[in-house]
Formats: sequence, structure tokens, C-alpha cells
Amino acid sequence: MSNLVLRIIFGALYVLLMVGGTVMGTPFFGVLMALLIFLSINELATLAKKESTQHLWINPAAFAGVVLYLTFLGSRELSVSAYGIMLFIQLCCLYLTYSELQRKQTLNFISGTLYLAIPLLALAIWFMQNEEHNVEYVLFYLITIWVYDSMAYVVGKAIGKRPIFPRVSPKKTIEGTVGGAIVTVLVMSLLNIYWLHLPVQAYFLAPAVIFFAIFGDFVESYMKRKIGVKDSGNILPGHGGVLDRIDSIYLSALPYLVILLLV
Repeated sequence: MSNLVLRIIFGALYVLLMVGGTVMGTPFFGVLMALLIFLSINELATLAKKESTQHLWINPAAFAGVVLYLTFLGSRELSVSAYGIMLFIQLCCLYLTYSELQRKQTLNFISGTLYLAIPLLALAIWFMQNEEHNVEYVLFYLITIWVYDSMAYVVGKAIGKRPIFPRVSPKKTIEGTVGGAIVTVLVMSLLNIYWLHLPVQAYFLAPAVIFFAIFGDFVESYMKRKIGVKDSGNILPGHGGVLDRIDSIYLSALPYLVILLLV
């Protein structure tokens, strides 16, 4: 079976899993976030060469267990300032991870783990505590990322000439990035008008999602380049690992939630 066929099949399964977990609501969305946290930290441990049972299985299970506990037993309602603090902690962890990669070309497992886990935990808590339009807002968020990925690739293939970050991801171009963003905002505006019916306009939310998703993608590309690997794992044939597939979510989830709570 060709790599393209595998990519299509497992890409469709991934979308089905994400959309299904969202549409079915609580507790299924929380279980989905717990699963993604477990797989993300497990892959990170492998990349960081932390091959003990604690790093590969116990630590991922502990973080996933926190999400499951909050999903089934509930948690105190969080304010926008709480999500802002979570975003600040995540960015500090990103800086620590980047610094160690730059100096030693090794992954800081602790800061990397928090960088991956905090946004998924925040998504699970927000989804559980905000029942009005929570499914629609998450679908909007996910579809924006997926449409942008596709449109940036198509536009970049057609007219892309100038790499945006050549040392990190030489195949991504300025033309593809800008063109993909414009097309995505138009598509999401139409989807919001005729399907999702969110009270916040798509042309306000979509650019924010795209902006942070772009940098989330570059963060993962930089990490892989520094440690010398092509894919973060092989759980999704044709796509690589979970880190490869949801790299845009890690850095864009918390800014998206903060914006929602502010507006």
C-alpha cells in the first residue's frame, strides 16, 4: 500500500476520532484529551531518550489520569486569568525546552511534558465547564487548523517561492502561509454563517488560531531538526506520530480559549 493511501486512510481515521470525541461531548471529549496527553508524553519520552518505565508509561498515565479525574468528577470553574496563567507557564516551558535544544541539542523532558500536557488539560476543563456552543467552538477550532494546513500546502505548491523559515521548515513558503490563511478565513466565515452559527465572527477567531498554529508547527519542526529525527513516532502511518499530527494544537489551544473567554 502506497504512502499516499496510508496517509489518506489514517488521516481520515484521525479526523473521525477528533470529531467523534467532540460531538459526543462529555465525558468522551475528556477521554480523548487524556488519550492524546498519554500518547504525546510517551512519544516525548522516546525522543528525549527517557526509556525507563516511569518516563514511558507512569508519567504519561499520571497526566492522563488527572484529565480523567477532572472529566468524571468535575473541577472548580476557572476564570480567564487562570487560563492566562496556564498559558504563561506553557510559554515558560517552551522557552526552557528551546534553550536546552539550542545549547545541548537534547530535550528537556520536564518542560517538554508540561508544554504538551497543559493545553490539552485546559481544553478538557474548558469543554466540561462551558456547555453552550462548546462543541461548535471546538469544531471551529479543529476545522480551522485542518483547512489551513490543506490550503497552505495547495497555495504553496501553486505559487510558493520564498521559504518563511528556511532553517526550520524549508518547504513552507511565505506565499503558502499568507494565501492559506486568507482562504481559510473565508472558508471558516462561510462555515460559521451556514453551519456553526457562533456568536463570535469567524474573521476574528480564525486568524488568531492560524497565527499560533503556525508557530506550533514550527516548534515541532525545530525540535525534530535539532535532535535529528524525521517523525516523532510511527503510530499514524503516513503521518508519523501524535506530535506530528497535533503539533499545531499545542501552542494554539490556550490562546484560543483566552480569546473566547475575553470576548
